[in-house]
Amino acid sequence: MSYKVILFDHDDTLVQTIQPKWAQHKHIARAYYNIELTDDKIRQHWGKPFSILLQELYETDDVDEALAHNIRTRDAFPKVLFPETSEVLNQLQQSGKRLGLVTATLRQSLEYDLATLNITKNNFKYTQTQENSKFHKPDPKVFDPTKEWLTHEGISFDEVLYVGDALTDMQAAVGAGFHFAGVCTGLVTAEEFKAHGVEALNSLQDLLPVAEYSAR
Repeated sequence: MSYKVILFDHDDTLVQTIQPKWAQHKHIARAYYNIELTDDKIRQHWGKPFSILLQELYETDDVDEALAHNIRTRDAFPKVLFPETSEVLNQLQQSGKRLGLVTATLRQSLEYDLATLNITKNNFKYTQTQENSKFHKPDPKVFDPTKEWLTHEGISFDEVLYVGDALTDMQAAVGAGFHFAGVCTGLVTAEEFKAHGVEALNSLQDLLPVAEYSAR
């Protein structure tokens, strides 16, 4: 049995997010909320659904206002597409893999990233954002909508590989019955991933041979 579907996390997996967006969050917290954000506080909440992240970092219940601040300042703190992302996605698609995105960010934020970073939407047969599930990683139930799509497509969960940069990605994917590969472009090292018995990738380029392995 080989992998038929490769699912990806988005932030710090396909695009570099930590460096520009931590700087943006610190700017917004200081300018609009009189808060001096530390790396430790951001790290504590990093990876949570975007609206929850904003509430926690800015200590506010007004999500709409917090989101407006983010939209207003996002062009000054742009995410960066990892150099190998487009090539890897294209090669996987050309090899017959079906690709999908499962992310905790909001739909409008994902759409903005795809457009401004020139990521081809047609690469992905399926996309899931924060709005599609009331659960979030590390809860495996976050993948329930994905499983409905997989079942409709006639794909066994054992034929699915999820690629993410966090231990919460790993916990959710493994709990959902998927295979997992951890890319070391976020906050987790190769040693940490390996200590949990999962494949560790230094970059997305290392995914190409892994994706061709037979799922066990």
